Amino acid sequence: MERFKNILLIADGECWRETAFQKALSLAQHNQADLTLIHSVDFPQASGPPYARLKNALIEEKRIDLDSVIRRASKDLDIKRRVIEGPVFPGIIREVLLQKYDLVIKCTEEKGGLYARVFGSSDMHLLRKCPCPVWIMKTGDKGQYQRILAAVDVEQEEDEQSSGLNQQILELASSLALSEFAELHIVHAWTAWGEGLLNTPRFSLADDAEVADWVEKQRLADTEKMQQLIQSLEQVLGSKTREYIKPQMHTIKGEPHRVIPQVAREIGADLVVMGTVARTGIPGLIMGNTAETILNRLDCSVLAVKPRGFISPVTPEGE
Repeated sequence: MERFKNILLIADGECWRETAFQKALSLAQHNQADLTLIHSVDFPQASGPPYARLKNALIEEKRIDLDSVIRRASKDLDIKRRVIEGPVFPGIIREVLLQKYDLVIKCTEEKGGLYARVFGSSDMHLLRKCPCPVWIMKTGDKGQYQRILAAVDVEQEEDEQSSGLNQQILELASSLALSEFAELHIVHAWTAWGEGLLNTPRFSLADDAEVADWVEKQRLADTEKMQQLIQSLEQVLGSKTREYIKPQMHTIKGEPHRVIPQVAREIGADLVVMGTVARTGIPGLIMGNTAETILNRLDCSVLAVKPRGFISPVTPEGE
């Protein structure tokens, strides 16, 4: 499947020249997509001719630098470059809105969990407020993925927005697994609502056998929903492609913020494709605590997807 048609790579920091740029080139070639390199130069507030000359010189220096990188890249692609003024956020999101980019790639350089690298930074602002998928590549990402983990939530599958987001996640993860010749794993964390209260001194509403039966019914229901989700994916991919990918399902009892990072570690995931919790059409209500906690516990690259209909609180004219 060809997923991305207009890719934006944030040319910031040191590691973007290595893995992130090569990944962007590969995606652009595979998808026959447009690719733009963008760098944001944030200047302090000052005035006067010397300051203006210095600012212009620094901007021109960055343009020359990006042009040099582009010349050394593949001759098959018409790569564009942009140098904008101001902080990365919200300038990048305005560019996404104006130019209709459908993927933003950014490299992060810090160590530790992904959340520790980006919380309170431009990266987290992008994850929260960028209307298109955001790919945050960890330092040390080799660019060639062996295992891709798609995190879905079938407990909310009846909700049209959640159902559509699950489909987006699976289609993106499948497309990447095909292009990377990687294993595809799909994880869903399930819980039996009320399990901890049914047989307690507080309520004593069921005995142990009844609680066990209730939990098993919930497990079977979620397993069936997972199978239905895979069947819907097969309708998009085709049976031969689905058989080639052979997605491995992980339906595990527990809270998502614990289960997803745990599975990512156990399988050695190189990339996690996950959704961010948002309410369609309500600017500013972007990412839920669960998504942020998961990011805090992951130590691999992440492709974060918004639900269709998401409205960014940033506008082309300003936040």
